Amino acid sequence: MKKITSLDNYTGHKNINGLFQKIINQVPKHTIYAELFAGSAAIYSSFTVPAALSLLNDINPEVHQLLYEKYNNKNVAVRNCNAINILKKTKLIWDKTTFVFLDPPYHHNTRPLATELYQYEMTGFEHVELLNAVLGLKSNVMLIHPKCDLYDEFLHDWRKVEVKVRYHKKTSIECLYMNYPAPSELQDYSFLGNDCWERQRINRKTKAYVNKFKKMPVLERNCIIYKLNELK
Repeated sequence: MKKITSLDNYTGHKNINGLFQKIINQVPKHTIYAELFAGSAAIYSSFTVPAALSLLNDINPEVHQLLYEKYNNKNVAVRNCNAINILKKTKLIWDKTTFVFLDPPYHHNTRPLATELYQYEMTGFEHVELLNAVLGLKSNVMLIHPKCDLYDEFLHDWRKVEVKVRYHKKTSIECLYMNYPAPSELQDYSFLGNDCWERQRINRKTKAYVNKFKKMPVLERNCIIYKLNELK
C-alpha cells in the first residue's frame, strides 16, 4: 500500500456529488457527531452546520495524523483507535443527542475480485462484530454499505435507503442503514432536495420567503414565527 500523504485522494471518499447530499439529508439534528471510519472525513467536512462536539476516528496512523493536523481543535477530537472497540465501550454513554456515521471498509464479497484497498481491512468476523456492536447503541446511527445479505440480515429492522453511486464509470447500489425514522428536523438544510433541480427550487423558494419576512414589521414577523413554532 502506498503511503497516504493527502486526504484529497483518499480511496472510498463520500464527497461524490449526489451522494453526500443524500446522506446529509437523512441526518437528524444532533449535539455530538461521531465519524468512526473517518478516512478523509468527507461527510463531516460537507456539513455547513457542524455539531457542537465532533469525534473523528481512523485506525490508520497516517490518516489519523492528517486528520489531526487539519481538524483537531477544542470542538473536534481526532482519535486513532479501532472503531469497533469505541462502539463497545460507549454503548451506554451515547444517547439520541449523538449521531454516529459509519463507513467501514466494505465486505470483500461486495467488491469486484475482492480487491484489497486499505492497509487496515476488515475480516468477515470483524463485520459481524461491528454489526453486533451497533445493534446495542442508543444513539442515532447511520451505516453505509453496498447491498449485502449479511448487513440486510443483521439490520433488517433498520430503515434502509438505497442510493445509486457512480464510481469510476461504474454504477453501484449502496444502502444507508438507519436505526431511526425519517427525521422531521435536520442538522443541515443546505442540501435539501432529491437532486440539483429540486435543491435549486427549494433554495429560490426559501430566499423569497426570507425576503418577504424581512420587509414585515418586527412584531408581525415574530407573531408568524411564534405560530410556526406551534406546528412542531
